[in-house]
Amino acid sequence: LSLKLPNKTHPTMSDLESLVISLHEIGAVKFGSFKLKSGIMSPVYFDLRVTVSYPKILAHISKELWLAVKSSSFDVVCGVPYTALPFATAMSIDNNVPMVVRRKEAKDYGTKKMVEGVYKQGASCLIVEDVVTSGASVLETAASLREEGLSVKEAVVLLDREQGGPERIEAGGMKLHAVLTVSRFIEVLQAAGKLDAALADSVREFVASNRFQPDAPAP
Repeated sequence: LSLKLPNKTHPTMSDLESLVISLHEIGAVKFGSFKLKSGIMSPVYFDLRVTVSYPKILAHISKELWLAVKSSSFDVVCGVPYTALPFATAMSIDNNVPMVVRRKEAKDYGTKKMVEGVYKQGASCLIVEDVVTSGASVLETAASLREEGLSVKEAVVLLDREQGGPERIEAGGMKLHAVLTVSRFIEVLQAAGKLDAALADSVREFVASNRFQPDAPAP
């Protein structure tokens, strides 16, 4: 298998801008017409699953996520299954912080645990997510962790789509730290000549007109 690797460095850019360009180069962001988990159609789709094939980009994501929560305090990390699991794993290894894994479905054999790993009752857990739209996946993960006796007060996400997710997550008793917003992502791509003005404007218009309210039911 031969992967087309992105440029190793973008010397005139900040670390975050370099990460945005790298994610674009590996196809982690796509433009067109895509159906989201919420059921709405979007002109942009972030497919961050591909990052598992690019260790240097995965390490860069881990670094930026960790910087976003450097002033926070927590005992363990937990990635929202499944795309954010590699992000949480990288953060755990890079910073020597224990990790737990929340299952999407309970096993019907063995221990039947919903949360795997070693932790103490009442331990604080940082939720790690790849993309937040409505915030539903973070809220679901928090509910499972809390049922197992963990304290969940903070979450960190690589990309906030700015569609009401942070407000819904805050209403669920958590603070969300975001490395990037979709506005910033689009701004960087447009400035780098990777995205024309018309498409950039269509994404901005979509985001502005499709927001979830804090008291709306999870899609």
